[in-house]
Parts: sequence; structure tokens; C-alpha cells
Amino acid sequence: MGENGLIMKKLKWSEAEQKLMVLEILKGNKTAGQIAKEHGISDSVIYKWRDKALKAISGAFSSDRNKQMANSNAERDRLLKIIGEQACVIDTLKKTSELLSL
Repeated sequence: MGENGLIMKKLKWSEAEQKLMVLEILKGNKTAGQIAKEHGISDSVIYKWRDKALKAISGAFSSDRNKQMANSNAERDRLLKIIGEQACVIDTLKKTSELLSL
């Protein structure tokens, strides 16, 4: 409490504090309104943090998909290179075989 007996609003919350508040909402322990009231911040701030966390969660799963896609593309490119090299070897062997048959 401040000098006047009023609850002082904290101007900056650490990432860890924000995460703890958002986790309480996501776990269903408390509503955004309850947390906002307890900490003397507006509901909109809590909702902004919650939305940021949900977006990060969504991004975490899509980045896994992107990594898998990149790995699949790299493997496909590697195999296509091998196929191309093998095709050249086969073509060379056919031509050599035809020349030796003459």
C-alpha cells in the first residue's frame, strides 16, 4: 500500500509474473477479472497477456510442423539427387554396353 492507504499499481510485470497470472486463468483456478482485481490491473491487460500466451502456444505447434516439413523437403531433395546420379550411371552403363556390343 502507498502512503495514502491506497493500493499502488505496479507499472511493469516481469514475464514470470505474467506467466503465473495467465496460467491461473488457463488452469481455470481464477477468472481474468479476479486476477486483475487482486493485482490492481485492468482486465484488458490480463486478456492481452492471455492472448499472447495462446498465440505462442499455437506457434509452438506450427513450428514443429514447419520443422517436419523442412526435414521432409530436405530428405526429398537428397533422394532426388541420388536418383539423378543413379540415372546418369545407368545411362552411362547402357551406352558403354552398346559400344562394347558392336
